[in-house]
Amino acid sequence: MTPAAAAGADDVITLLEACTEAGRLKRAAKLAASVSFLLGEGELIIAAVANYNVVIDITARRIQHGCRDFQGQAPSRRLCKHVAATVLGLQEALGRRIAAELAEGAAAPATGVVVPWSFEVITRFTPGG
Repeated sequence: MTPAAAAGADDVITLLEACTEAGRLKRAAKLAASVSFLLGEGELIIAAVANYNVVIDITARRIQHGCRDFQGQAPSRRLCKHVAATVLGLQEALGRRIAAELAEGAAAPATGVVVPWSFEVITRFTPGG
């Protein structure tokens, strides 16, 4: 990883710190290299992470996922390691954009100007199957 790429990843990690706790983020960083993207650019992202699926719909500002940790974190719009790993695994500019929006939403009051992302629990699916 080049110094510039490392700095970009550090920026995304710093932004994600507002959205999850340090232990989850550390585990997410380890998972990021193993994220498999069906779609990974544009406004819809579909990824497989450690036998789970993650869907990020940028246009609708919606994250869909189904692990137990996400189920517990979703009501407070906090990230599990799988969703954080997906954001970290994206192309740098896109990952930074999503992380910035999530961090801004995490810091904003529920009635603020920022439209918060919705977090929806889904069950596992197999693309193309």
